[in-house]
Amino acid sequence: MMKALVIIAGLLIGIFAGATVLLFNPITFMQGAPAGLSGAIRSFEWQSGAGHQGMVLTPAGLLGFGTDTSGAPFRDPGIRYARAEVVSLDDEGEGTPALAVRLSALARSNSLLQARLGMATTWNVVWPGRGSVLLAGSETLWTPVRDGLWSALRGRGFHPGRARYPLPPVPGFGPSLLIAGSGEFAAASGSFREEFAPVDDAPGDLVGLRRLHLAIE
Repeated sequence: MMKALVIIAGLLIGIFAGATVLLFNPITFMQGAPAGLSGAIRSFEWQSGAGHQGMVLTPAGLLGFGTDTSGAPFRDPGIRYARAEVVSLDDEGEGTPALAVRLSALARSNSLLQARLGMATTWNVVWPGRGSVLLAGSETLWTPVRDGLWSALRGRGFHPGRARYPLPPVPGFGPSLLIAGSGEFAAASGSFREEFAPVDDAPGDLVGLRRLHLAIE
């Protein structure tokens, strides 16, 4: 009995020590800065729970274990770790809401040892009667995952501690840009970044309360 307890205690200590080393590896603090924006910046907000298909955006999903429980996941191996969302973007400047389709997929360069848990993302944002923009970029979600895991290790559940997490691009992916437009935005250029804010009733959902900051030049 005593031998079994010693083995279990050893395993638990080993798991805790390994997790601590992973979470506080110096590499995990070198995520890069969120994209700097210039020009006329508009901020849009959307809430977790909007209709989506494909992988769930949770820590398990980022590690390749999550599937969509609201419907059949994408079963083809080529899109198994992809996610499609249709969202209404509320303009925080009280402008006209926009309708958007957001497509994302796990970044191939993801690695726990290198603190990379990222998504490649494209947006098609439409303002009815005005035009649309096509955005392409990426986002790194390691920092909120790290904070949530550290909270869980301390017995407090998965609760990222900051009010907001600006999400930097995945290393090597380049900047997140407005790459095309139509209608009023036919000649537009610009850049964007995303932001994540945890919500109390769904702390493990990495959509949470999201913001899209779009700079149009």
